[in-house]
Amino acid sequence: IKGLARTSKTPGRTQLINFFALDEHRRLVDLPGYGYAKVPLGIKERWQNTVNKYLQERESLKGLVLIMDIRHPLKDLDQHLLKWAATCEIPVHILLTKMDKLKHSEALGTLRHVEKEVSLYSKVTLQAFSSLTHDGLEEALLQLDTWLTGD
Repeated sequence: IKGLARTSKTPGRTQLINFFALDEHRRLVDLPGYGYAKVPLGIKERWQNTVNKYLQERESLKGLVLIMDIRHPLKDLDQHLLKWAATCEIPVHILLTKMDKLKHSEALGTLRHVEKEVSLYSKVTLQAFSSLTHDGLEEALLQLDTWLTGD
């Protein structure tokens, strides 16, 4: 969906909860990515509280797309979110982004490593993804479609 939202090369630009209406009943929601943002700790904590409150109170939530740089997966905040989602039985689809930055064999190795690490969670799926080359785009869209149509 080209042009849906503006992006920045600087982490932490999303500072509010942004809603994108797909139609009258379905929305994608972009939450602040507080993991890599170069902002004061107090601001990160405020974002974390906002995200936690949203996730805990949103009854219509169908799933979470957790975006991780394939070169730096499974940071502490990622692990925390995965544990929380498992406790709440919310599906998570992990996008290991920037796969174009690695050789194919390295990307595959990281994918297998992350797959092994998250295998104890029953509602977690993952894939490698590149916004630059669009590798993995179809798979990501299929996952969203599954959640949003209830199939």
